[in-house]
Amino acid sequence: MSFKKIRYNTGEEIVETKIRDSSGAEIEKWMVMLSDYIRLSEIIKKKFGLSKSKPSKSNDRDLDWAI
Repeated sequence: MSFKKIRYNTGEEIVETKIRDSSGAEIEKWMVMLSDYIRLSEIIKKKFGLSKSKPSKSNDRDLDWAI
């Protein structure tokens, strides 16, 4: 799978994504054209084990007192 070459001055936006660990050190840095960003997000999701599931209601209740 390859991405489009970064082309400046074409009118299409360029997206830069940085992934950092808990200490703030940069793990990865990606720069892609906006049209390729969906494919990049799929790669990142698989690589870091992210899922589409929504947070459970119990997590949302922790801040109920702040409302």
